[in-house]
Amino acid sequence: MSDSATAPVDHRTRLLDALTLALIERPYAELTIADIVAGAHVSRRTFYEQFENKDACLLALCERLSETILGLIAAGYDPEADWVAQLSRVTDLYLQALQAQPALVRTLYIELMQLGAPGLAMRRRIGQRFAMFLIMQVELSRLREPGKRPLSPALATAVVGGVNELILQAIEEGRADRLSELAPTVSEFMQAVLTSLEPPAAA
Repeated sequence: MSDSATAPVDHRTRLLDALTLALIERPYAELTIADIVAGAHVSRRTFYEQFENKDACLLALCERLSETILGLIAAGYDPEADWVAQLSRVTDLYLQALQAQPALVRTLYIELMQLGAPGLAMRRRIGQRFAMFLIMQVELSRLREPGKRPLSPALATAVVGGVNELILQAIEEGRADRLSELAPTVSEFMQAVLTSLEPPAAA
């Protein structure tokens, strides 16, 4: 079947899937567009119809991963349940989703920064997306507990940054496939922050 017989959205998905698989075998810096199109079974022309260059393909892959993980977290979150229990569940889901793809996670946490300004902008956009998710969950809980303080954007960003630093350290130490080991620390850290939003106990 020719490339033209396949819907463009399928081309994009196939190229992103091919890059994901290629990163398991070789570092991003060693990959070429030829490697990606070969894995996707499409032409070089098709690649350039979807992406400007190899870096654009990586950025799109990063975007897809963040959307997938945030979707998993949102689907597993019950705003009516005890938020400490939900915190542990969300933390486990997040870390398990990352450690399931260690080669890809290493690329997106470390090699993404080698793209310069576009890589940094993507990292910030993803961080802001997760920070907004935390803010929204706190706002939902405040509907039931009006005395609770809101989670400020600055504090939410600090939480996301702290968690990402723990993940980055684990990756650098060769523990990208064991990120779930961070769950107790991440849960304790996030719980401390969220508990600080509770109204003071009555005297």
